[in-house]
Amino acid sequence: MSGGEERIINRSGRRKKISFFLIRTVCFCVISSLIYLYACYVLTPKYDYGMCSMLNLYEQKPNTVDVLVLGTSTSFAGINTNVLWNDYGIAAYDLCCAEQGFWSSYYYLEEALKLQTPSLILLDAKPSTYYEDYTSDTRTILSTSGIRSPLTRINAINACVGSDRARNFILWMPEVHGNYRSVTWQDFVFPADNEGRGNDWKGFIEYEETEQHQRPSLVWVSTKKPMHAKEEEYVRKIFELASEYDIPVQVVSLPNPDYGYDHMYVNSLAEIAKEYGASFANYNNPDLRFGLRYSSDFSDWQHLNVKGSVTFSKKLGQDLTEQYDIPDRRGQEGYESYDTCAEKWFAAYPEYADSEV
Repeated sequence: MSGGEERIINRSGRRKKISFFLIRTVCFCVISSLIYLYACYVLTPKYDYGMCSMLNLYEQKPNTVDVLVLGTSTSFAGINTNVLWNDYGIAAYDLCCAEQGFWSSYYYLEEALKLQTPSLILLDAKPSTYYEDYTSDTRTILSTSGIRSPLTRINAINACVGSDRARNFILWMPEVHGNYRSVTWQDFVFPADNEGRGNDWKGFIEYEETEQHQRPSLVWVSTKKPMHAKEEEYVRKIFELASEYDIPVQVVSLPNPDYGYDHMYVNSLAEIAKEYGASFANYNNPDLRFGLRYSSDFSDWQHLNVKGSVTFSKKLGQDLTEQYDIPDRRGQEGYESYDTCAEKWFAAYPEYADSEV
C-alpha cells in the first residue's frame, strides 16, 4: 500500500469517528432534552383549571372547533360545552385558565389558530376588571406550561411576568422542582387525563356547590372606567389577530352577582369592541330574563354552578344560532368526540338531560 492510499484510509477513518461522535452527541442531547421536558411535565400540576385546557386542545381533531371560548374561570364554569352540543350541535371548546388575563388569551389564540379554524371567538369580559401589571407566579405556570410552541410559550411568559423574571419560567424546572412531594402516578400520564375526563373533554369545569345570592341592584349606566393599559393593549391585539383570520368576536359578560364592581370597566371594553366591529353580549343586563336564579344557580360570588351553567348555556346557544351561521355538527363525521364528551357528562348529571331547567 502506498503512502497516499494509507493517508486516504486514515482520513476516512477519522471522518467516520467524528461522524459517529457527532451522531452520539446529538442523540444524547435530544434524549436528555426529552427526559428534562418530561420531568418538568411530571412536576407540573395537571389541574383542569390550569394547563389542561391548552394541553388537551392538541388532542382535538384539527379544524373541528367552531366556537372557541377564551377566558377566565367564569367562562369554563359557565359555558357548558355539553349543553351547546346536545341542544344545538355547536362544537365549542373552552380554552380557559383561572384568572386568565387578556395577554394569556392572546397567546392561547395565537396557538389555537395553528390547530383550529373557528367560525366564532367568544371572549370573556372579566379581565377588563383586572388591574395588575403581571400574572401571579403560580398562575403563570398553569397558563403557559401547556403551550407547546417554544416561541409562543416564551412570549406568553414574558407577558405574564416580564422579561427580567422570565428565565426561570422558560427553563421551567426551577419553578416546579419543589412539587416532587405531591406527585402522583397520574402526573406521569401523557397526555393528561384531565381530572379523569379523558381527551374528549372540551374544557367545561363543573362547580357543584350552591351559594345563595340576591339579584344585584345597580344603576345601569354608560359610565366608563379605564381598563388597565396592558389589558387594553392585549385585548386590542386579540381583536386584530381575529380580524387577520376573518373570525368574528363576541365579547361575553357572564352573569355575576358581583357585577356592580365590573360594570364600568366592562363598559370600556364594550366601547373598544365596537371599534373593531366585535359584538357584545352582556348577560347581566337587568332587562334580560332567561330563567337564571341568583338563589340557586351560583356556586359563589362570581361563578355559575352546574345548574346555572345549563340555564345560561341554553340561552347562549339560542342566541348564537340566531346571530351567527354556526353549523349543527351532530351526526357529522369527525365530531364523534363531542358525542362522547356529552354522553359522559349527561350520564354523570342525568337530571339535566333534556331538561328545560
